[in-house]
Amino acid sequence: MAKSKHPVKKAVCIALCALLLYGAVSMLASAVVFRALFPKRSGLSPLHYTYEELQPDVSREPFAFPSGRNMLSGFRYDAGDPRGLIVVVNGIGDGADAHLPEIVEFVHAGWSVVTWDATGVGKSEGAWSKGLQQIRRDLAAFWEYRTVSKAWDGLPVVLYGHSAGAYAAATALKDHPEICAAVCIAGFDRPVPLMYGHAKARVGVLADIQYPFLALESFLLFGADANDSAREAIDAAVTPVLIVGGDSDDLVPYENSLIRDPEQYRNPNVKSLLITSPYRSEHSTPWLSAGAARYRCELADPNDANKALANELDPAFLETVLRFFGDALHR
Repeated sequence: MAKSKHPVKKAVCIALCALLLYGAVSMLASAVVFRALFPKRSGLSPLHYTYEELQPDVSREPFAFPSGRNMLSGFRYDAGDPRGLIVVVNGIGDGADAHLPEIVEFVHAGWSVVTWDATGVGKSEGAWSKGLQQIRRDLAAFWEYRTVSKAWDGLPVVLYGHSAGAYAAATALKDHPEICAAVCIAGFDRPVPLMYGHAKARVGVLADIQYPFLALESFLLFGADANDSAREAIDAAVTPVLIVGGDSDDLVPYENSLIRDPEQYRNPNVKSLLITSPYRSEHSTPWLSAGAARYRCELADPNDANKALANELDPAFLETVLRFFGDALHR
């Protein structure tokens, strides 16, 4: 049998086919991983009060607005003669009741409040919650709804965000200088490095190999700004920002966090609060009392939670937030 006259060309073709197959499989794997990490969520943690359970002495009204092709479901809490509007931007998978104890205290302090279930969460539409960047998209959609509907027209607006909600709040400052202030709790700088870090801890070198495909999948889902820096957005504004973080946060490690090197922010109105006390320094406990934080961290089964113990707020933290918002309105 005659030997091939073009062995180099054949080898190149084989290598290209293998590379294309590898790329296709890797992209498929990245898409599957995204859908596994960000499924449809109920938004109902067994640790959180529902409105019906808490029975607060503040009333609320449901409202809805579109985010892309999905209608999002939320609630508005209208204070009499409000000082302003606090937009509560929840973390990934958290529903509209995730920060209900704080919301009640905000209304008691004279603020109107609005919050919602994100895409793919709770009562909102969406086949899945899509990714960390989706919270940013939902906040942008709310801002457009607020502008077009003229709801809360004339009220100064401040943001209170946690985790992916803190990322969304920070990046919103770049586009909306009319935002008066933002409190960013346990926020991260960029989504893709954060996801890569978690993958690296679990699968080692495989995460390095898959990193380009992780970044590409983020781009395909969210576009050119899929990996925007929250730190850069904060520095592009002069808006007062209170950055809160805990030194025991394993979901947003220090190297990925907004609280890292607070003295390096160029925005002159940035303040920081690093929480170092045990239990309260975790990802989802900075606003809780020491007792509540410890109770949550040591609880074996969240389904057996005493919600009164699990949701006790830290009065000093709440006072810090409200004073920060008040000062921002009068600066």
